[in-house]
Amino acid sequence: MGNTSQSEHVLSEFFITASKVSEVAARGLQDALRDAPKCHFEILQKLHCLIVKNNHDKDVAVSDFVRYTGLSPQAVSRLLRVLEKEGLIERKADINDHRKTLIKITENGETKRRVCQSMSADYLYEVIGEFGIENLKKLNELNNMLLIAFENVENNKRQ
Repeated sequence: MGNTSQSEHVLSEFFITASKVSEVAARGLQDALRDAPKCHFEILQKLHCLIVKNNHDKDVAVSDFVRYTGLSPQAVSRLLRVLEKEGLIERKADINDHRKTLIKITENGETKRRVCQSMSADYLYEVIGEFGIENLKKLNELNNMLLIAFENVENNKRQ
């Protein structure tokens, strides 16, 4: 197998494996959360991660959340409307810039998110037990290296 052909084969295997891992993990997490409180965990977790990433105490701008999720502004608006109706988030105008809308997770939303996070963690600990902690450490190291490569390529294209 030539270098190009071998690279194409390895890349193809990477995409297939990543897709399978994503599919099986999603099914496992869905099953783990079957008895969880209804809280739209995935989107609440993304909001929580953005809040933590930005070192904010409570809220973030909707525009930042749109960029973070990669969803369209319309899709995010619909999701936020549902979450707000269910009492999981609150929206308010930014007092420093009235054109901006800020969102935060309510106490009810945070309680439900933590329950779901705990239930997800139980499933993931089971997977780690099967996979092995040393293998997970190696995978984390490789994933961090891959992330750096992606970021370098992205940064180089911006220059």
